[in-house]
Amino acid sequence: MALALAVYSLSARAPQGSTSNATECLPSCAKQYRSLPGIVLSCLTTIFLCIWVSLHLNLPEPVETRGLGRFKRFKVWLRSFIRCTVIPIFVTLVFPEWVLGIAVLQFAKATQLAKDIGGTRQQGFFILMGGFHLFKHSQGPSRNQMDAQKEGGEENHPLVHISAAEEGDGRPELEEDIGEPVHPLDEFDVCRLIDAGKLRFPTLVELQDKCKSDGLAKLLVVVQTLWFIAQCTARKLSSLPLTELEVITLGYTLLTVSMYAAWWDKPYRVTFPIRVYATLPARTEEQEEMKRNMERYPFWDMAFGYVTGTQGDAVDLRSVRCVPMFYSGYSENGDKPRDFLSLTTTIVVGTVFGAVHFLAWSSPFPSNQMQFLWKFATIVMTLAPPAAVAVTALGVVITLVSENLANVIAQLLVFLLPPLYFVGRGITIILALVTLTSLPLEVYRDVEWTDFFPHI
Repeated sequence: MALALAVYSLSARAPQGSTSNATECLPSCAKQYRSLPGIVLSCLTTIFLCIWVSLHLNLPEPVETRGLGRFKRFKVWLRSFIRCTVIPIFVTLVFPEWVLGIAVLQFAKATQLAKDIGGTRQQGFFILMGGFHLFKHSQGPSRNQMDAQKEGGEENHPLVHISAAEEGDGRPELEEDIGEPVHPLDEFDVCRLIDAGKLRFPTLVELQDKCKSDGLAKLLVVVQTLWFIAQCTARKLSSLPLTELEVITLGYTLLTVSMYAAWWDKPYRVTFPIRVYATLPARTEEQEEMKRNMERYPFWDMAFGYVTGTQGDAVDLRSVRCVPMFYSGYSENGDKPRDFLSLTTTIVVGTVFGAVHFLAWSSPFPSNQMQFLWKFATIVMTLAPPAAVAVTALGVVITLVSENLANVIAQLLVFLLPPLYFVGRGITIILALVTLTSLPLEVYRDVEWTDFFPHI
């Protein structure tokens, strides 16, 4: 919201006569024109809608709000809104390539889980995103569990799906005591409970019912995105310049469409997990390893694992309250194919994202210094991802000779290239906002769509 207000204020501060002068100076046959607020609104709307629809987050921490006052309920909602909406959108705005890499990692892991359980990728995603959560009874078993025991024993009915009020049997309406949330279940616990017959996996219809996806909203986003891309393409074909903000928006559409494709089968905005009331088996070797890693890893190792998407190896879900925001699961023995797929996708799409900025290479800038900064930032963003690959390969080769030197290479990779890349990103964003106050005349000309259709 602050970014939108800032951009709008810039557009409002632009010379008021610029649009009117532009329309007066246009040829009489060119009746179509566009305004600066319209350009800004179109770009911001496209970026926000693309990010909003493409983000498929893990489940938030389940919180029992029964018995809380309005103010405490509001505090719980506000904290959840900031953590599950504001922060993910901000991270995607600043680090879209990284979010795409995490999406690809989750896609590969969900595919693997689907094979392990003999199910679908959607069910694999549901396990990975913390869809199952262990609860413990706070005031003894509720009436649903008592009914389940009468029908066949609690061990065969570990899940609670409906409350007594929803059964429609005429009994008095009671608010069910769901118990106290303990921790999310990882893939190992879920698979073993399913194999033991203590956990029933939800059907595809039940998973679809938990999703908050809206077909109409998706259609509107697709239409808006395609229309924006069509406008940019038509302007280039008509030799009309694009604003730097439109070029950046075009790059965001590329990244968000890739995210949406990777998360296509992931349930969308599920806010509450399936409750599991069961005694978990002893930890597996993998779970013991994750627990040890979580206890012994220093902060910088954890941060590096989070950046590279391998934080799942050092996150013991039995020791946390909820699944981390961009958790991508445990990687078995490094899981080289999965890591390679994520790295390759991030590098390729990140390079293409940087290359999109070449569309404004020859655009008119208010000064030569601004044009030089744009070209410098474009080159940096385009070459940084391949350079990261080269440095990584060099570090692997040097590891065979000197491990200390390899650590130096790794630190160079982490502490030099990413900051340089984001300096380039920051330069393009600042220039895109600054140049809005002094756009050339041709930018206000709209596309003559009739030129693209055969006519007499």
